[in-house]
Amino acid sequence: MTPSQRQRTILRTDAGFGSDANINAVLANDWQVLTKNKGGRRPDAYAGRVPAADWHDLHGGRQIAALPQPLTYCRPTQSHLVRWWTEAGLEKHAIVICSIVAWSAQEVMTHYDERGTCEKEIQSDKVGLRMAKRRKKRLPAQEALILLTDMAHNLLAWTGQWMFPTGDLAGYGPLRLIEDVLCLPGHLIFADERLSEVHLNELHPHAAATAAGLERLFDHFGHP
Repeated sequence: MTPSQRQRTILRTDAGFGSDANINAVLANDWQVLTKNKGGRRPDAYAGRVPAADWHDLHGGRQIAALPQPLTYCRPTQSHLVRWWTEAGLEKHAIVICSIVAWSAQEVMTHYDERGTCEKEIQSDKVGLRMAKRRKKRLPAQEALILLTDMAHNLLAWTGQWMFPTGDLAGYGPLRLIEDVLCLPGHLIFADERLSEVHLNELHPHAAATAAGLERLFDHFGHP
């Protein structure tokens, strides 16, 4: 990626990535960063120095405060201390680092929380595309597998929009599309090496919706 592209790309990670060395490394290479600082005793130590009046409520029962002593990296960042309580009533703390200094504290946490959607998509891909069982011993082969997985993810995401924008299948994610819809029994009929007919098993509960989805697909991209 070019420097200008890296400057527009935010690496949004959890605390497993957020060591000071890692944060400095990505900032030095022109990336933007939004991450939790690596755990340990640092968040708890800072939390003990924050006056009660400096904590502000966030959604989800959490609170946020400015870090009493902002952390210093090779590029300007903003640092926030977040606290929340577990179901057992234990108080937990984390430090959130963001290189987009124009964002407010609320905006920082909103963008950080959007990681949850990404993680759900990754987990859905991992199960639906059987990624947990697919590993290659050589790096080029693993890189090729990652690219194929990205293509499969995009095709599945677009399939829902192209074929099932409404109806019972509109909310299906990758796992249900793979296991319940795209495995639908049927036959493809070719003539002169071109697809001419698609026959689906009409006894399948999703046959009618899939047939209608194929019509939408062909209407949009052209019939073979």
